Amino acid sequence: MKTKSRFGFLITFIIISVIVAVSSGYFTSLQSYLESFVSANPSIAALIYNLIFIASTTFSFSVTVMTSIGVLFFSIPAVITYSIIGIMASSIIDFYIARKLGKKYVKNYLEKRGGRLEKFDKIIEKNTFKTTLLLSAIYFVPPAIPNFLGGIININLKEYAIATFIGNIPNTILTVYLVHGILYSNTTQVYISSIGLALISILSLFFYKGEIKELILISFPFLRRVFH
Repeated sequence: MKTKSRFGFLITFIIISVIVAVSSGYFTSLQSYLESFVSANPSIAALIYNLIFIASTTFSFSVTVMTSIGVLFFSIPAVITYSIIGIMASSIIDFYIARKLGKKYVKNYLEKRGGRLEKFDKIIEKNTFKTTLLLSAIYFVPPAIPNFLGGIININLKEYAIATFIGNIPNTILTVYLVHGILYSNTTQVYISSIGLALISILSLFFYKGEIKELILISFPFLRRVFH
């Protein structure tokens, strides 16, 4: 690492450390202020939260983090509703970004690399609704993957929106209950939510296992001897 790079890294680290140290002492009072604001202005607070949710998750910020923040200030039904609105809005924005800006690039990228990635493309295109739904339902898959993939594969907005909605509903509900359980020390709620999230991901992987196997074999041809 060059001297300038090291110096820049050090300065950045110091600045971040100072900010964290200073802001941490005011977190409790800030949270109290925000809670008072939400109680006094529920509609405005909900609008602001949704706008921040949409803006941040559109650029790949964590949906789980935004949902967790919502649990601090809103009721469980409200957080679930606002989170779904935010997820759907940011997903559609990402869909159009990928479709308008990224589709031509990806197609050219596939053509330059010949049959191997073309086969990859064909596997995903077999059932685009299923692909979008299951990738949305797998908890550890970043939302940006199905969101931008939707703009590249052959799926219309209506099907994409329905698949995204269905795929995100269970995870959103369970994530809200999980965070709520952690914040309020409800062990039963934490266990049930965690198990639910794990089961949904396992089931999604099970229903997508054929495609996953093919993708692995295309990426690593030498493994065909293992499976055959």
